[in-house]
Amino acid sequence: MITISEEERDALQEIMNISMGQAADALARLIQTKVALSVPAIEALSPAAFQEVLDNFKSSWFARQSFVGTIRGEVITGIQKDGCSALADIMDFDLPLDQAATEELVLEVTNIISAACLQGFTSQLELSTQLNMPAFYYPDKATQNIEWSSVLIIEVDFKIEHMKFDARVLIGLSEGSIEQALIPIRALLEE
Repeated sequence: MITISEEERDALQEIMNISMGQAADALARLIQTKVALSVPAIEALSPAAFQEVLDNFKSSWFARQSFVGTIRGEVITGIQKDGCSALADIMDFDLPLDQAATEELVLEVTNIISAACLQGFTSQLELSTQLNMPAFYYPDKATQNIEWSSVLIIEVDFKIEHMKFDARVLIGLSEGSIEQALIPIRALLEE
């Protein structure tokens, strides 16, 4: 299992807070309204426990986006179904949303949030990654395909109160990737 010190967790949380702030700002500019976000929660999980986290997202549409490079992992975004229509209306989608439009909306929002978040995270740590295109994802129909023995999960909630929009972003880093991310964090902590 991945172990990180309390100092490393605090530093990682602060770096992710800045990155998620950039992602919230990118989404807010797109829809021209304020986006609130939670403090990033960081936890080491087994692949089975990670699947349980996904199973607890009730009434959400999902997208999955992998990234490779100095660090690798997955970004999984769950968007509450209730908030999709209000968001779609602001983004000039035709209502009611059909399945194709729902997938397009979820993938577009996922790509905006994931790209801003991952870019902010890797640029602060001077790491290189490449984010693949998102794909619509059904965690309840997926077979367990996380090949790591443990995953470091960084979870943040994005909310737009007046439209009941709620999106949760989970960034999963493999054990080798978290070791790579901790190298610059440890260097910062030693300064």
